Amino acid sequence: MRIRKIKTILFKIAKYMVLAALAYQLLYPVLYMISMSLRAPVDAYDPSIIWIPKNLTFTSFKEAFQAMKYLAALKTSLLIGVGCALLDVASCALAGYGFARFNFRFKNIFFGMVILTLIVPTQTIILPFFLNMRYFDLNGLIGVIGRATGGPDSINLIGNKISFYLPSLLGAGIRSGLYIFIFRQFFASMPSALEEAAYVDGSGPLQTFLKIMLPNAKNGIVTVFLFSFVWHWNDYYLSNQLLGTAARTMTVALSSLRVDLAAYIGGQTISDPIGIVTRMQAGAILTILPLFILYSFTQRFFTDSIEHIGIK
Repeated sequence: MRIRKIKTILFKIAKYMVLAALAYQLLYPVLYMISMSLRAPVDAYDPSIIWIPKNLTFTSFKEAFQAMKYLAALKTSLLIGVGCALLDVASCALAGYGFARFNFRFKNIFFGMVILTLIVPTQTIILPFFLNMRYFDLNGLIGVIGRATGGPDSINLIGNKISFYLPSLLGAGIRSGLYIFIFRQFFASMPSALEEAAYVDGSGPLQTFLKIMLPNAKNGIVTVFLFSFVWHWNDYYLSNQLLGTAARTMTVALSSLRVDLAAYIGGQTISDPIGIVTRMQAGAILTILPLFILYSFTQRFFTDSIEHIGIK
């Protein structure tokens, strides 16, 4: 009996040691960013300092905040992230419900094509996507109206947030295939008795979806919203291509922070490598801070939805 108890205790100790090591590896980049961003230049060059600075300073945060034009970049990222996330939820929920509850010809083929979009890199379709946004024409309608009224044959959406909203509205935004899959799995796991009761009461398919199925998919909605918001927040490639110099998201502002810091301090080149590192780490913390706050409030819904839809 005593030997079994000792084995249990040793197993728990070993388990906690492994979990602590994994947690340290996962948290190490965040701890490093915090430690470096709070250091004064004299501490940055001190080899005796490993984690805790001797002189705490927020100068790097102040300079990074001003050089990034943080509030403007935050506003742009929020408008794109929240707007696209809401549109992704609306369009992908409808598509996922259709794949989960209705039978139609080539259903499996179409769903396979949706899943196939998950492995297609954005870089492979950026050229036609950019041209479609640069010379946007709604099925030739804009060209017809333009020729009749003497106006333009197309609309230039480059530099406009609509270039992000439009694909999300049509279920073709960043990672929309994954969102459709999530909603399909979620609606497929719901009991069919809910729909049957609604049909008996005289509700049609769309009314049943809006009033019965969608309110019961709260966890799936939160999951898709979080995924979409985070992916749009972290996106650099499309933001740089579609927005250009019209507006900058947080990731674009962070990527150009080194150059912006040189302009911020008077157009001089920063020759202090440690000074650059501390400011860059401060900028990285400022970039991920809104995501950390968002996830801390929605963690419960996120973990519950992962359990329901079976995603690992």
